[in-house]
Amino acid sequence: MIEITSPVGRLVSGHPMVARPVIDEKTKQPKMQRDGVTPQIDHYVGLAIPKGQETDWKLTEWGQQMNAEALASFPNGEHQMPAFSWKVTDGDSQAPNKNMKKPCDREGYPGHWVINMSNGFPIKCYHREKYDPTQQIQQKEAIKAGDYCRLVFTVKGNGAAPPNTPGIYVNPSMFELYQAGIEIISESAADPSATFGAVAGQMPANAQVDPNMAAAANTPATPATPATPGGGPAAPAMDVLTPVEVKYMLPDGTGPWTAEQLAPAGYTPELIAGLVKAP
Repeated sequence: MIEITSPVGRLVSGHPMVARPVIDEKTKQPKMQRDGVTPQIDHYVGLAIPKGQETDWKLTEWGQQMNAEALASFPNGEHQMPAFSWKVTDGDSQAPNKNMKKPCDREGYPGHWVINMSNGFPIKCYHREKYDPTQQIQQKEAIKAGDYCRLVFTVKGNGAAPPNTPGIYVNPSMFELYQAGIEIISESAADPSATFGAVAGQMPANAQVDPNMAAAANTPATPATPATPGGGPAAPAMDVLTPVEVKYMLPDGTGPWTAEQLAPAGYTPELIAGLVKAP
């Protein structure tokens, strides 16, 4: 295993302080820890490093170190397999991924090598030149996709052999917020004006409306039933609309997830409130 300090790059996906459920690629369900009950979580970041004159990321200083570790971990040549999991994406690639997304179409990707890292443990985050343990960043709002940063990460072979997928683990341990950048809005964030504003809504016939709740915009609210003088508040209306289950998207684009699914993965109500609601 080797440890590498990256050059300054841009955070183009994920968040070092936000945990996410680990999803099984086959079942599309959260993976569980050994107890079979607790969901596995990780902290994912996508770091975009500007390209230079090199034609292959393995020719960069950090790429040479990653390649050397892969050679040492797979002396039988597994690293030469086309399916070898390098955890590095060519940001100019026009080849779609499993979700039919082309790297070249993603904001912040073109002209960069993107290293995809994750860690099951929290990543320690610091402002540039403020490295005392007491100065560690505590609020996730201090960091956003689009900011410039450096990461300390380890590289190690995953020990897999065909038919499993050989590759390397790339695990970040420390994050340095180098300079604020223009925010990159998650692709999963829907534009309300382009969705709700495109077509006028209409209440269904025989809708069961709660008279104690304000009606939609531009419609006068129905007055609440007053309390009985000398008594308690009026009884609530019995015929109400069935609550709609709210689901959320994670910063890396995975989802949708309900609050109940996210809670075991370490998401507090405050963290969930900061996520984008699924369309």
